[in-house]
Amino acid sequence: MRKRAQNSNKQFLIGTAAMAFAVGVVVVIFLLYCTRYAKQQTVSFKDLYQIEFAKGFAGDSAIVYLNDSLVWNEIVPTDTTFLRINRFADENTLMVSRSREDAVSIFNIEKKAGRLILRKNNGVVSMTTLSW
Repeated sequence: MRKRAQNSNKQFLIGTAAMAFAVGVVVVIFLLYCTRYAKQQTVSFKDLYQIEFAKGFAGDSAIVYLNDSLVWNEIVPTDTTFLRINRFADENTLMVSRSREDAVSIFNIEKKAGRLILRKNNGVVSMTTLSW
């Protein structure tokens, strides 16, 4: 009877060791896969966006996001304030938040570089895109 108990313990120990080895192999394969693709995905863009607060923003605080990055968070001093931002992704979204109205305006931006003119009329922000 004692031999059976010892054999089941040995089988459990061998099974646990095999499972630990399999997990180690999977982790190593995953790390090799991730590091290989991380080196290949460095992309840089030379395009430049120029954001202009053209009308209605003077004296209002504006928060500007490009995708998920905070670009600007200040009070707009004049109606002709310019921001220059480098493009850093294939598809970009511009989000403009204003503290007075407590609203967010979202705009999809073209892949080409250009001039983005923001105007505010009656609390509604509109965007005009001009290419270089």
